[in-house]
Amino acid sequence: MYTIIMMKLVLYYLVCIGLVSVAATCFAEKPPLLALSIDSDMIIQPYTNRSIGAFSLQGYDVFSYLYWVTDQKLSLFYRPAGITFRAFLTGLLQYNYHFGLLLGLGYHELGHGTRASALGYDVSYSTEVSERHYFSESYYGLLKDLFNYSSTVTGAYTHYGKGSAVHPSISLADSDLIISAGGVNNEMYLAKLIEDRFYSRGITSVYDFFHYLYPKLGVYHYASYEKKDPQFQGDLSHVRSFYKSKYNFMLSYDDFKRFNGYAILLSSSFWAFIDGWSRYVVKGFDYIHSYEAFNFRLPDVNLFLTSHGPSYHVQSGYRFSNRLLLPFAIEYVFLGDKQLEYTFGLERSWMNRFKTYSELRLGYAVGLSQSLEYAISSRWRIALGVAFHHFNNLYGERHIKTLVNGPYDSDSWFNLQYRL
Repeated sequence: MYTIIMMKLVLYYLVCIGLVSVAATCFAEKPPLLALSIDSDMIIQPYTNRSIGAFSLQGYDVFSYLYWVTDQKLSLFYRPAGITFRAFLTGLLQYNYHFGLLLGLGYHELGHGTRASALGYDVSYSTEVSERHYFSESYYGLLKDLFNYSSTVTGAYTHYGKGSAVHPSISLADSDLIISAGGVNNEMYLAKLIEDRFYSRGITSVYDFFHYLYPKLGVYHYASYEKKDPQFQGDLSHVRSFYKSKYNFMLSYDDFKRFNGYAILLSSSFWAFIDGWSRYVVKGFDYIHSYEAFNFRLPDVNLFLTSHGPSYHVQSGYRFSNRLLLPFAIEYVFLGDKQLEYTFGLERSWMNRFKTYSELRLGYAVGLSQSLEYAISSRWRIALGVAFHHFNNLYGERHIKTLVNGPYDSDSWFNLQYRL
């Protein structure tokens, strides 16, 4: 409790410094990019993993900007004070004491909620505060309660009950697994968003490490927690039971930890952050470059829990130039109903105004996404996008918005962004 109270005081202090220094001269060459955007899928329910993932990244960027401003002011005033502050941040990173975790917790619960909603259930959330529950029908209500009662929060929960029926062709036999795994799958997806943004830009702030490390180890953390309390029926206990009954193999909690450990140790972004953070603490360099060789992105690996079994998603890409990227990925279910899914993308900038991103996913079925971004000015951007998901795809199982019309669904969105 004292730790979280101190976190609140530190955050208040950081906000005060940030507000005072907005109009001040920037003393580092590259402050973290800070942009505010409104997405149609952020304000129209049911919210999507894509839109709330982008919302979470914006929140992370606000915290990163405040860290950066504080470091700049302290280092300018007295250099050893900047080193001390960076050592303090290292402690927060090591022990997971920072407010970004609340955004991650909310996104974890949203993962349960979006899967339950897609499968035809009515969804609500609750925040447990000193044995009292605060209920909310909305993700934003959950997030508000998490921040309002951060000093006494003991848990967050997703509740789902009977709702609208899904299409008759949809089997609900795997629904328990899909919903139970939705939380940690969302955490992995959040880490993937950070990795993809890092690769797209070719450069990122070291402060992204704060927001990357915990979700990247989402399965590891839940396995560790549930292993300590065998009586606790958590997300992974349901996943274990499902795999045992359907595929006749029982994963131990140590297996989950090991699988997740392999994923992070085989991810180039993790080592880029480790290298960058060590230089940041000593010298104050607050930006790092993505790891690439011969224009190829060194791979990043993420662990997902699917209804077919656990899978590894390995992503890479080829950088033709600063204007043209060809990302690609493969996802492999390595236990259970083994299968492969391929992803091919194309990111292109046109005439300094337009930017397009196309993605094709090939598995048991076909999925695709297409977006177009237009720079109105140096600060304002608008974007349009459309996505087609199929429930039989590994990606579609984790992200499809609704199954009312059958195993497929299309989603379109509009986004308005302002860069500070």
